[in-house]
Amino acid sequence: MSEAKYLKIYNWLSDQIKSKVFQPGDKIPNETEIAEMFNVHRMTVRHAIDKLVSNHMLIRTRGKGTFLLSEKEPILTRSLAGISSYHDDIVKAGLEPKYKTLEAMIKDPDPNVIEKLGLETGEQVIYLKRLMLANEIPLVLEYCYLPEKLFSDILDKNLNSILYKVIQEEYGMKLMHSSQEIGAILPDDKERKFLKIGNNCACIWAEGIVYNDSGRAVEYTRSVYRGDKYKFRCDIGNYIIQK
Repeated sequence: MSEAKYLKIYNWLSDQIKSKVFQPGDKIPNETEIAEMFNVHRMTVRHAIDKLVSNHMLIRTRGKGTFLLSEKEPILTRSLAGISSYHDDIVKAGLEPKYKTLEAMIKDPDPNVIEKLGLETGEQVIYLKRLMLANEIPLVLEYCYLPEKLFSDILDKNLNSILYKVIQEEYGMKLMHSSQEIGAILPDDKERKFLKIGNNCACIWAEGIVYNDSGRAVEYTRSVYRGDKYKFRCDIGNYIIQK
């Protein structure tokens, strides 16, 4: 297979997408048609299409063909400059956000959650397990804990939405600052299944606590971000020599 021919087809398809010749939902020419256009073997065409499929820009539908899923490769940036939502990240990338609640319940917290939220003995938490998607592509799996006594009826709210908006509008609570810890992780089998990734796809692990205007911890989250689709940005000040 000629790499030059493969790249030529890949670049041609990319240009067609960028110039909006194809719109999301449109069926692109099939492998035989493109092979005839460029006078190449179908395997060369398939290699070019495979790359766009792996980038989640094209999608194959058995028996129907290959369709444009997104005009942009879904790679998101999370800023650490302030409190933000996944919705903000996805919209800034020009993609369609979606929340999917997998679990929602009241439960007894473990010692780690008690410490993070500063709970008293016997206090319960609202536990939410949610999946964040961009153009139907799963990007983040979030485990969220809220003090039950502050949000006793939040399970009656629409949780497939921006949680911070619900907290501010429904409970009149101001979210003032947060602390974040970030690291690398290899997700377990269940997490890989939810995120639709392979065994060797490393992820970004993030743990965060959000505080209200009185300094109370009101949310503790543990999140798993797809390492191939998410990056973090942090603006750093000047260097100060330590004496």
